[in-house]
Amino acid sequence: MKKIITLASIIILFGINSSYCYYTTQGKYIVDRKTGEKVILRGIGLGCWLLPEGYMWGIRKLDRPWQFEQAIEELIGEKNAAEFWRIYHENFVTEGDIKAMKEMGLNSVRIALLASKLQPREGQPAEPPYVYSEEGFRFLDSIVTWCSKYEMGIIWDMHGAPGGQNAENISDSDGEARLWTEKEKYWPLCNDLWYKIAERYKGEECIVGYDLLNEPLLIRYEGIPTDLLREFYVLLTNTIRKVDKEGIIFIEGDDWAQNFSMLEPMDWDPHLVIAFHSYPPASGQKGLQRWDDLRNKYNIPLWHGETGEQGPPYEVNIKSTKFLETADVGWAWWTHKKFERYTQLWVCYRTEGFAKILDYWRGIGEKPSGEKAKEWLFEQARLTNTDYCEFLPEMVRSLVPLNPDKYLSNLDTIAPEIISQTGNVEIEVGSSEFLEVKAIGYPKSYQWSKNGKVLKDETDSKLKLENFSTGVNPSKYMVTVYNSEGKNVSKEIMVNVKPFSGPVVAKVSEAPVIDGKVDNIWDKAQSQIINNIVIGELPIQSDLKAEYKVLYDANILYVLIIVTDDIKKKNNPSDYMNDGIEIYIDHDNNKPEFYSEKEFMFRYIWSEENIRTVKGKAGKGIQSAQADTPEGYIMEVAFPWEAIGGKCSSCNFIGFDVHVNDNDKNRRQNKLTWYSKRDNAYISPMAFGTLSR
Repeated sequence: MKKIITLASIIILFGINSSYCYYTTQGKYIVDRKTGEKVILRGIGLGCWLLPEGYMWGIRKLDRPWQFEQAIEELIGEKNAAEFWRIYHENFVTEGDIKAMKEMGLNSVRIALLASKLQPREGQPAEPPYVYSEEGFRFLDSIVTWCSKYEMGIIWDMHGAPGGQNAENISDSDGEARLWTEKEKYWPLCNDLWYKIAERYKGEECIVGYDLLNEPLLIRYEGIPTDLLREFYVLLTNTIRKVDKEGIIFIEGDDWAQNFSMLEPMDWDPHLVIAFHSYPPASGQKGLQRWDDLRNKYNIPLWHGETGEQGPPYEVNIKSTKFLETADVGWAWWTHKKFERYTQLWVCYRTEGFAKILDYWRGIGEKPSGEKAKEWLFEQARLTNTDYCEFLPEMVRSLVPLNPDKYLSNLDTIAPEIISQTGNVEIEVGSSEFLEVKAIGYPKSYQWSKNGKVLKDETDSKLKLENFSTGVNPSKYMVTVYNSEGKNVSKEIMVNVKPFSGPVVAKVSEAPVIDGKVDNIWDKAQSQIINNIVIGELPIQSDLKAEYKVLYDANILYVLIIVTDDIKKKNNPSDYMNDGIEIYIDHDNNKPEFYSEKEFMFRYIWSEENIRTVKGKAGKGIQSAQADTPEGYIMEVAFPWEAIGGKCSSCNFIGFDVHVNDNDKNRRQNKLTWYSKRDNAYISPMAFGTLSR
């Protein structure tokens, strides 16, 4: 490896000891302070620990810490709520997690901080000295101890700053970015908090540095000068430097860590690193170029400080991490653990009791008694411990060059225990369904049976039901989970099959003209209302409503979407945050758990000419057109069967869904779907609905 002569190596050469951090910066590189060798930061974000987000728990209606805190207190009272959070925080991240990540090949963790855990929201004086929580700092003390023990670097990330650095859930805001609108109050609080963190952990070698603000937003809010960001960063840097002269200062740009122009010149400290964010992860020079230009201009390192959220089969992760390695760009994947998502190292299972609480919060379930709520919440908090989570070794392998084998070889055998399972199922012909058990223990083997007969090849935690008819009803399914330490048998799952009752697509001999206008031929199609709310609140009809129609002929599938939207916008760099529609198609209704080349997600953004393929490998010949109307807009698409998997003359059903995104305030406020009850169709074709033809 190339040696880089650094100030640190000169200090070590002459026997002068430095007490700060494993790493520092030298020109465009992050380097090891002891050896002077170039270092690629390979890290994981510890999100959902101190700052849980709604999607990580499996709910969108409540989506930020203060809302969870209020909702839990309403169920079980203040004292029990405090105990829930203690159990949750002590289990969600443990010493074993840090040890495991080190064994896999990671060298750093980016810790998402919630200011109110350290600096309580209530009871703060108008000026210093401010009030701090020793209970909150106790968790940071533990992580510092563990990272020191296993030589893992820590990057403190101010994810939820006092007042909120943006108006979104990720900063725990109340809907306003008060860090900017009330800077006289919140700048001193944030500045003092950074001093307290730096001062408390000064001299700890594991402290790599300080990510000053996660994804600040100024440019999208009226009346907020963007030059405030550089001014505030300089203030925070000077404060940290009072106690830590060497720690790296990671700086994120405005507009979701995308725009760094207001931070120029980036010259106020010798140890700055440009911390950009991108979803999906940067995987080629074209995507990296705008930040690489800044790296070369200011001779400072780049760090892909937050990215990820890529599900199986993880090809994007592989492509990205291989590229970043060659581009000398470190990274921190988001995150190490979430509930029932397959985009991170471990998956936490939701218990049946916790699922009932989420349903109550969504407004679709009964309120549990205080006693039951306490039991269910405490149980779920304990089961966030990694010992009870599913480990995803292939996800780890996709973060090149990580390897899970050493971690797996050190795991103890633990007897399996089923903590939740699918209930009785009623399903229509033409649909598909997974029966599933969620079990803890290691390792685990599975064996399914139907009506008492072993299903020889069904040896996974999930059993897919498909291609069935209304024959003998009901059928009884069970699964046994076992290993050398014992076994656990599920309850019976009753499956009843009903005839298909969904939409029937009309076959036509005359093709509609693809021009964004509603031809008379569309009168032959059934209108399907798109009204499932998966993000946001129920909008008024004049603000957002939608319907779609589908026709087909021997060669083409035609789709028409009519949207009512009183405010049309395309002003966000992330496609899915703008007004537009998403079309999901599985031409043979196979509906696998994860996308292959023959399951498709298309996105059509308002005011753009062409539709985009987001998932799948679509062929040529797709036509699209859109037109504005006084009430909103119309989108029309023609999909040649050959472009979406083939004609499949024997296919009687089509997997299908349509979603509508609504941007009213510079990002998506609402999302409507035709079929999906959650915003998960982009993850799995299993979430698609069914059309008959």
